[in-house]
Amino acid sequence: MKRRGWLVVVGLVAVAWLAGCSFFGNQGPEFTNWEPELSPDGRTLVYESVAGKTLELYTRDLETGAERRLTENDVEDWSPSWSPTGDRIAFSSRRDENVDVYILDVETTEAERVTTHDGDDINPSWGVDGRIYFNSNRSGLWEIYAIDPDGSNLTKITETQVAD
Repeated sequence: MKRRGWLVVVGLVAVAWLAGCSFFGNQGPEFTNWEPELSPDGRTLVYESVAGKTLELYTRDLETGAERRLTENDVEDWSPSWSPTGDRIAFSSRRDENVDVYILDVETTEAERVTTHDGDDINPSWGVDGRIYFNSNRSGLWEIYAIDPDGSNLTKITETQVAD
């Protein structure tokens, strides 16, 4: 019976290693292109991709296959979301020592910070109403907020009730 148990353990370790289980130090396939979002006109994807030791934002023209790098810095830029008009992209970044929401002008690639709280502001999603919806832990719990692209009219959408 001891031998059978040992074989089961060896078998599980082998399966986990082959499957890329991070518990055993094998990270599996390399992270490459992630979080694609289609532009409002349906012609361009925006996504994040590894560039050196960080994440940067790229677009890909679906007709020509042409790729364009939108960001280039030493911090992570991720979670892109197109504006309803397709001329700007909201995204999260670790610029300014914490995670905030930024807006990038697609033509110039200039980025402006929208949120300025010490909490982490992540997962921006540009609504058809023109507002940016995002998650933040600024209240101590992860909640949903909305903000205008100019950084005004911050609204807390959800209010999690914590049981005593």
